[in-house]
Amino acid sequence: MAASDGVELVSYRWPAAGEPRATVALVHGLAEHAGRYQALAASLNAAGIELVSLDLRGHGRSPGERAWVERFDHYLLDAEALLGVAAREPTPLFLMGHSMGGTIAALYALERPMPPGHTLAGLILSSPALAPGRDVPRWMIAASRFISRVWPRFPAMKIDAALLARDAAVVADNRADALVHHGPVPARTGAEILAAMERIEARRATLSVPVLVFHGTADKLTEPEGSRDFAAHAGSEDRTLALYEGSYHESMNDLDRERVIGDLIRWIEARI
Repeated sequence: MAASDGVELVSYRWPAAGEPRATVALVHGLAEHAGRYQALAASLNAAGIELVSLDLRGHGRSPGERAWVERFDHYLLDAEALLGVAAREPTPLFLMGHSMGGTIAALYALERPMPPGHTLAGLILSSPALAPGRDVPRWMIAASRFISRVWPRFPAMKIDAALLARDAAVVADNRADALVHHGPVPARTGAEILAAMERIEARRATLSVPVLVFHGTADKLTEPEGSRDFAAHAGSEDRTLALYEGSYHESMNDLDRERVIGDLIRWIEARI
């Protein structure tokens, strides 16, 4: 698929078993790729739910400097392209994002239109990056913005795979995955994520679609309190917050994955 600015993106489609009852458009997280969601796809497909995804620019098999984004709105162009493909199915359409993908999905739902003739059946946020960590001082946030301007490609941070899940096999698979970006994330990308968080906070009261937010309580990569806060202040009448005690960042891949994915499927089924 191609974004509206001409960037060619690698897309994925996992068809439902039998007649599809719903379609989920999934946006993956920072430094990973959509191919890591095959297990989720299998569970959704068995329930009659089609999954469509893509590798964001600078991720996976899509082109671009690894984990780099000049402006966060470029990711919204990727989400727009994804929804354009997903909307080809005449089924209820859900937008889902994990981690930074949750930031993208939430901001898209708040700021951008759906494809013509379509409405969003629901917004699903998995361990979304919606707030800085509680232990991050304000001066560090301000410094990150300054560095982003003067040295945008400064190697600001790396993602520790050990914090993804308690399942050692998941951690090992991530470390061995050549399509995962294991290097540092540029300062510009980090600053753009922080700015997107502020945009979401300013607009979240205008959200009107059903929303599910779920997060592991032991997540050290994105802030669980950000999910609590979003769920409490989103404008949607239909909003659900699910917190999984002890789960790490990737609750859909963690030790209680069957419960997490089962809850997700039941939430979708109740809204189709």
